[in-house]
Amino acid sequence: MKKKIYIFSLIFFIIFLTSCIRPNVQPSFTQDAQPSLPYDAEQTEKVSPSPSQEPVIPTPTPTVTVIPPNSTYIAFYDLYADLTKTDELKRDIIYWSEKGIRTDIMDKYNVITSIDTEEKEIYLTFNLGYEHVRGNTEKLLNILKNREIKATFFLVGEFIEVFPDKVKAIHEDGHTLGAHSYYHIPPSYTMSDEEYIDDFIKTEQLLKTALADDYERMRYYRPISGEYCERDLYIAQALGYTSILFDATYSDWNRTVINGWEFAYNELTNDVHEGAIYQLHIVTADNIEALPVFLDELINDGWTFKAFD
Repeated sequence: MKKKIYIFSLIFFIIFLTSCIRPNVQPSFTQDAQPSLPYDAEQTEKVSPSPSQEPVIPTPTPTVTVIPPNSTYIAFYDLYADLTKTDELKRDIIYWSEKGIRTDIMDKYNVITSIDTEEKEIYLTFNLGYEHVRGNTEKLLNILKNREIKATFFLVGEFIEVFPDKVKAIHEDGHTLGAHSYYHIPPSYTMSDEEYIDDFIKTEQLLKTALADDYERMRYYRPISGEYCERDLYIAQALGYTSILFDATYSDWNRTVINGWEFAYNELTNDVHEGAIYQLHIVTADNIEALPVFLDELINDGWTFKAFD
């Protein structure tokens, strides 16, 4: 009897041990494990990294500022200009008039003297330096606004300094602003490089004060009196300005000479042509009184007026 009990107990113990042993299962490489995939800039879905791994972050390409050799840093404009070249440039005075002939130097520095177009388009530009207290700026702005015309105003620094509210009104009406020296004297070709650059900066700083948060640096420049040299054009271009001249103008700049509106009207109509760039002043009432008649006639004839922008 004891022998049977012993055998029975032994069999039960063996069965119990067998049930406790788990099968040897091979691990799966397609389950549980999440392989880390490299970052692909063209992927439309992001791959979540494994908790045990650091995310793969692409290394940004560093921005490299290429500094031209022999360059001087102009802090106000945040740019570099090679002023060593100015010693090699001609200082001969170049005179420009409305009937002037383009030269290779003008082409070299992309000077604009007229617009090559077959469209009936005219560019009105005004040099503002000595309008003073006559109120002609406000009258001109009303003339342009009533006809939805935009123009380009080349500002003398002194004008900005004395009449910041007028400059702000010009800007608020959507007209383009350009530089026309700080004080209109001395001629640019008589200045050193440093004086010439400072002349630009002083004018820009006055505009920045006048316009405050609305300030944007000027991009166009007109040499005073239509006189300049190659060095002047080079520096203006290096500072980011496009030089704008003209091919339609007359002697309207002398505030002591008053010829009457009919004289001004005849001078204006004599210069009408496709792509004309008018250079005008408003130091007297002549243009202020002639412009409404002149503009209305051209508008009725299908002409449009544009500003540089």
